Amino acid sequence: MSCDGPATIAIGEGALVELRRIMRAYSNPLCVSDEPIHSQYSAYLEKATRQTFRWLMASSYSQSSFKNFEGVDIVIGFGGGTSIDVAKLIAGKTGLNWISVPTAASHDGIASEVASVSHDGYKYSERCKGPLAVIADISIISKAPPRLKLAGLGDIICKTSSLAEWKLAREEKNEPFDEHAYSIVENALNAVLKDDSIESLIRAEIDAGKAMTVFGSSRPCSGTEHAISHAMDRTSRELHGLQVAFATPICLHYLAEAGYAKHSPNEILEFMSARHMPTTFQEIGSTQITFLDDIHHAIKIMKKRDRYSVLEHLHVDDSDLSSSLLDLGY
Repeated sequence: MSCDGPATIAIGEGALVELRRIMRAYSNPLCVSDEPIHSQYSAYLEKATRQTFRWLMASSYSQSSFKNFEGVDIVIGFGGGTSIDVAKLIAGKTGLNWISVPTAASHDGIASEVASVSHDGYKYSERCKGPLAVIADISIISKAPPRLKLAGLGDIICKTSSLAEWKLAREEKNEPFDEHAYSIVENALNAVLKDDSIESLIRAEIDAGKAMTVFGSSRPCSGTEHAISHAMDRTSRELHGLQVAFATPICLHYLAEAGYAKHSPNEILEFMSARHMPTTFQEIGSTQITFLDDIHHAIKIMKKRDRYSVLEHLHVDDSDLSSSLLDLGY
């Protein structure tokens, strides 16, 4: 994947026809998926591409699995975030090209070279390689559970926080910064705030992946709100995109206090409430005590990654956090 992104991007009804064209150059494809998607769509995918795939369920992948991929000449990630992340990891370890075929618009990793990896109850990012192509068949994606689209929206609207914090970190701690990557993400964010259709969301997710590749890390798209989500993963099984969105208003509150926020927390809360995204502890399945602990862990995660948090910048304590969470309606 170059800084210009995937060589091929196809979004629309029946977009798998474009995958058929690409697959003519390959004879032994490996398709990474999950059990429900495989059961529902494997025959459809093979018919549409006129290919027989070797299938790997993402749940059965291990770090040693790539030794068993002899003869494979292309990897397909067909499914949600886990399937696509495993495809990235395999491609990164084998040097093979991979193609992203998302079945839901649930996250901003569909076109990035960054995979989310779990270790000791935490998730961290591992740089792999970007996709040769992204094929987003709306006829499949539109059938995904609506909550997955909400998670995708959450992973985009949280850029209101990550972008503002990135600028703060540049000015206060001289963190590396890239204006081009910043502009790509900002344009993607603004597009979704104006039009949250599936096609607009997918294009924004692809652009977010492009920005991460341009910059060489997830920093343009990931700040304290993402670190809070990773901390929440210790006790929560909620979708990542809903968690990062949930953490965004409190981060924006302090970014506004620091003079860096372009969007107000109330603007994002209104966007979320209008789409029935979780905005309260009850709706997200947490408590204030648990969330405060998640925030403490998030600050540690940010420090470990050498990323400057607005919460560290303002020396925010639990008393201030509790009052602000109450004011924001958490």
